[in-house]
Amino acid sequence: MGKVVYLDQNHWVTMARARIVPEKIQVAEERQAADMLWKMVDAGQVRLPLSSAHLVETAHAGTKDRRRQLAQTMLDAYGGWHMLNPLVVRRYEFIGAFGGAALTASDVFTTAAESPFFDYAPTIGTSASVETSLRMSDIVWRAAWASTLLEETLPQEEQDATNAVIERWAAVPTTLAESLRSHPADRDMRMVAAMYMLDDLKVEIAQACVLAGISAVDLSTHLAPEKAVGFFSRLPFNGRVLEVTQARLRNASDKWVRNDLNDLLFLACAAGYADHVVAEKKTGRFLQGSEKAVTGPGASVHLNLRSLIRDLQRA
Repeated sequence: MGKVVYLDQNHWVTMARARIVPEKIQVAEERQAADMLWKMVDAGQVRLPLSSAHLVETAHAGTKDRRRQLAQTMLDAYGGWHMLNPLVVRRYEFIGAFGGAALTASDVFTTAAESPFFDYAPTIGTSASVETSLRMSDIVWRAAWASTLLEETLPQEEQDATNAVIERWAAVPTTLAESLRSHPADRDMRMVAAMYMLDDLKVEIAQACVLAGISAVDLSTHLAPEKAVGFFSRLPFNGRVLEVTQARLRNASDKWVRNDLNDLLFLACAAGYADHVVAEKKTGRFLQGSEKAVTGPGASVHLNLRSLIRDLQRA
């Protein structure tokens, strides 16, 4: 089965340009890499799953013609594969940490209908579908996904409401970083980030405890302050969120913005379970720096398609 490669939105734009307006790709080697990746997709050597982040970001992709061209590129390449919503992955990572079944790459990357959405409930351990003949429900789902990707736009009122929520989220770590700078001390920054995450995710952690069937006493054992960093670091997705967060908190001038939410959640999730991730530069560099601190294997993180192709060809 082909390698799982998760592309950030800007690299999907490069893939679209390679087929439609290759002259707009100014770096010749990047244009050649996009062409090679298309050949690998056609040969079944790689899989390029989509996520709900791609759906949202494509809805903001400029003019209707440009949006449809980008969406059609995605539909031509993705083969029906999706990445679970990071909120689902986070929930089941916590359940696994408390004794439930552990997620695998085959759970996170799937052809199951509705898998990109936050209310999807995966059946852990069930192999992803690779059947060549689709059931009627699969055909309907793929048609609905394609239609939404090609046509859907967010009304301005919904965009404004969503942006307001995300901006409130971004303000918290920015304020925390500024407070840390204003009150200098000898701190374990990973511990600071872990405690911030415990506070931010306390409802989700409590829900995971209920689903895993553990008591409050057991929970206190798992999440004693001296164990908090280790608790997150053992989780492929949450461990990478911890590492990116602590690295960014060290720099109070590093302002968190709206795009950081998608970049952090979706790229860190993909980096925990895919074979390769081609990320935007800022988050990609943080993820590259997190590899040694997180327990277990993860994706090779690249900042451009030419780096990806070199790695795939070496393999």
